This record gives sequence, structure tokens and C-alpha cells, in this order.
Amino acid sequence: MTGRGCAVVILVLALALSGATPASPGYPAYERANRLFVEKKLPEAFAAIEEALRLDPKLVPALTLKAKLAMAANRLDVARQCLEKALALDPKAAYAQFLYGLEAYMGNDLKEALPRFRKARQLNPTDPRAALYLGLTVESLGQSVEAMALYEEAVRLERSTGAVHAETLLTGARLVLMHDRLEDCER
Repeated sequence: MTGRGCAVVILVLALALSGATPASPGYPAYERANRLFVEKKLPEAFAAIEEALRLDPKLVPALTLKAKLAMAANRLDVARQCLEKALALDPKAAYAQFLYGLEAYMGNDLKEALPRFRKARQLNPTDPRAALYLGLTVESLGQSVEAMALYEEAVRLERSTGAVHAETLLTGARLVLMHDRLEDCER
């Protein structure tokens, strides 16, 4: 092996051992798509995400963003396909798993949403969204005690980041109110 070939092998091994991966050719287009998505320029974001996936069809963040775009357009079938592909490529992708649960939840398939949200919580126990949506799912399935514990956990997780959302607080307060526990609503 030549000196240059040996250097390439050493670089690849070093990257593998460090957990880093060589940059994807689709990553710049993904970053552009993500920026456009945040700016709510959805058609432009969709075009950029298609470019990213053309350059790298296995780019998990791009598949996840395409799923978000599909959900925004109420194309749950497209979102499901993207998320299933993303999770096949990276079964530990917590955010993709959360979105996979959200896709089922949005489609009112609570029995499918439940194990997906449970898995998302397992993959990232510090994500308040996973706790909140798991709570909404179990509440819809008639398990209000578990739902209340999950709502409280979501609030605790949000407080730990310093960003408590009113929607999270109101979800728990609504459940307490439905159980006629008025003194607990204020808390």
C-alpha cells in the first residue's frame, strides 16, 4: 500500500473510532432546507430537501425533515415512509422516533402511536415533547393516572431547560379539572 493509501485508511479508522463520519454531500442542501423550513418557506424547503436526498438518500436528518414537511402538508403516508427509512438507517434516532409517533397520533392511530412514543421516551428520556405526547396518547386510551404523571414529567423537563410552555401546563390542568380537582388546577 502506498503512503497515501495508508494515510486514507488511518483517517477512516480514526473517524470510525471517534464516532465522527465524513461529511455527507447532501448536508449543505439539508442545512439550507432546514433554514427555509424555519423561515416557513415550505416550497423552497421541499426543493432543497429533495436535492439533499438526491445527493445522499441515506441522510437521516434530511429524511426526518422531509417527514416534517410531509406532515405539514398532511401527507402522513410520505412522512411514514421517510421515518421508517430513517429509523431503518438509524434505529437510535430519537427525534425520528418521536416524529414516527407523531405521524401515527396525527392519523388518529393511537395504538400505533403508543409504542412509538414509548420508544422515543426510551431513546431520549429528557425530551419533554415525547413525555407530553405519550401522555396525550395514554390519556386518549383511558389511562388518566399515567397521563398525569407524564404531563408532570413534561413540565419538569421543560423547567429544567428554562422553557416552560403554556400548552404543556394547560394539558395537565385540563386533565386535573376534568377529574374535579380544582385545588390542583392552580398548581
